[in-house]
Amino acid sequence: MITPECGAILDAISLPVLLIDGQGCIKAVNRQAAALLKDGAPTNMAVLLPGGGEKFLRSVRRNSQSAHMGTRLAAPLEHYYPTSSRISLKGEWQDCYLIELFPRDIAVGSMRRVSTSLRREAQLRRTCVQAEETARSAESEACEDPLTRIPNRRAFDRWLAELAQQSSHRHHPFSLLLIDMDYFKRINDNHGHDVGDQVLKTVARLLSESLLRPGDRVARIGGEEFAVLLPNTDVEGASDVAWRLVKRVRDYNRRIQRQQSGYKLSTLSIGGTAWCPAKPVSAQALMKAADQSLYQAKGQGRDQAVILG
Repeated sequence: MITPECGAILDAISLPVLLIDGQGCIKAVNRQAAALLKDGAPTNMAVLLPGGGEKFLRSVRRNSQSAHMGTRLAAPLEHYYPTSSRISLKGEWQDCYLIELFPRDIAVGSMRRVSTSLRREAQLRRTCVQAEETARSAESEACEDPLTRIPNRRAFDRWLAELAQQSSHRHHPFSLLLIDMDYFKRINDNHGHDVGDQVLKTVARLLSESLLRPGDRVARIGGEEFAVLLPNTDVEGASDVAWRLVKRVRDYNRRIQRQQSGYKLSTLSIGGTAWCPAKPVSAQALMKAADQSLYQAKGQGRDQAVILG
């Protein structure tokens, strides 16, 4: 798949350029090449190479960089020479090749100097794109819980603020669930923190798997605490989801008990509430209301859900 960033890099190169794979399939062309290929770019480089071009493709695959001075291209590129450069991503060679087209009337020495300059320009642009991708990756890691690999409190706080704003504008309800693992400390005390970590990861997986809609989100917001955000969901819908989560862990524990293998999980206490367009409240007030519901669930014996409107 050609990303917009890759397309921008190709268009920034002043010469006509094609991007092909090792079989000669043309993946992209820049604006300059598209202008030459007025009838549209063919699907395979072989169309532009008299005789099919297998010799040319072997040379392309064999060399990281090469000027194919003796290669003749078919019309409308008969006045150009191709050069090839293999694409490297993060130090690893890819099955992807940059084909630059140089006018035949450019002297060999000049062409090499121009090619070197253009490659440096393209490399600089690729470096900028990679730097942006690295920054995005770092941001993503900063919002991920390193143990469970689900979003963390930072991501949750951002989601909650965004969802509250969107729901206010669109006048749609949404719901918040706060989840606490009952007596989790006993697992750490009795079996050790390694087992406790495995239990946390299993609960995170079960919670993620139990959220059926793409927009529903779960995050780990504390040691044994999780939170779920449910867009376009009222109190009744939130209650259905909360009890589904409680029962999912119950079913898991029953299966472990039958199989007599592995460790049972902590049961879940869940408190929740819904944001209503008719009675809008702040995100902080919503958290407080959900926390009160969670306190009530624990007070009523744990292993259950309490959802208050």
